[in-house]
Amino acid sequence: MTRHFIACASALICLAPVAARSQIAGARYCDQDVYNDSPSVESADVISRMHPLISRARYAEAVRNGQWELTLRGLRDDAMQAFVQANVAEGARRGFLAQVDSVIAVVPRLPRVDDPARVSFVSDSVRPIRFLPVMGDAAFRLFRRADTISVAGLPDDQTKALCWSAMSIDAVLFRLQKPLELEALAHLARLNTSWSNYRTYGYTRQPLELLLFRGSVRDSLPRRFQPLVAHLSLGLELRGPVKDSVTTNPATVLEVGGIWYYKNYTQYSGASLIASLASQGTIGYGAMIHAARSLRAGVLFRRSGGKTRTGIVVSTDLYGFLERSKKSVEEGLAVARGIVVLPKPSR
Repeated sequence: MTRHFIACASALICLAPVAARSQIAGARYCDQDVYNDSPSVESADVISRMHPLISRARYAEAVRNGQWELTLRGLRDDAMQAFVQANVAEGARRGFLAQVDSVIAVVPRLPRVDDPARVSFVSDSVRPIRFLPVMGDAAFRLFRRADTISVAGLPDDQTKALCWSAMSIDAVLFRLQKPLELEALAHLARLNTSWSNYRTYGYTRQPLELLLFRGSVRDSLPRRFQPLVAHLSLGLELRGPVKDSVTTNPATVLEVGGIWYYKNYTQYSGASLIASLASQGTIGYGAMIHAARSLRAGVLFRRSGGKTRTGIVVSTDLYGFLERSKKSVEEGLAVARGIVVLPKPSR
């Protein structure tokens, strides 16, 4: 009994800080736990796009190239739009933007990475820690001096706009303070290769599949398994009992199944059930095997004139040649770069 009492007491003691933190105004949107969220990278809302997991995907490439002023000006404009949408008070807007402008003003004088003066310059002039939301006794606040902005009593949209904008800038300044190491650069190069292979050789993700199986802001690589749902392609149906009487008919093929990628996304294999609509209007059913990239064929059974006929169908991912799911792949690559270039700041 004593052991059980001690165990319960210990658990309550451990949970107490978490419970207390959750009662602090702004904890839901200003705490570092937002890096565990799963926001939609496709969100067009000007407030939602300020979430640090989404903004890092948009600005990772500029940060990677050391375009600090371009990145900060872009985030400033984005934050201003979020403030307008959320109806943030004019005083808070001015105070926040003044902090951003003070950083933008000194960034052009930033010493080179190999200059010993860089460390002190970043610490004294850039002051990267300033945008990290601070937990107070009753509410989170931004900035540590007389121009402190508290989120106490603010609506959710205003809290999001302020804290997410600050955290997005904080992530950029953290990377400015701590440049990418060689291991991270090598990892980034490997990610670029994988996404490039997927873009070049991958099987198209069509609109319905993109809608049903969206990527995650935490996916650093394309997923190895790709489901096929109502996937349309052009096919050619071969029928005939002997070689001399084989006939061919164009057909539209509808697939439901899945494929698996291997060899760093340069090859894939899988299987799917298919339905095929031939030019004469009858529907056939069967199965198709994806033996390797661009090598797929299946067996089809079609009933016509009171008889069931067997045929072979081959198809081509014509939609893929035309589009290659360009937007989806580019968003995925941006997310992957963001994970490496702008990870959760750890101080």
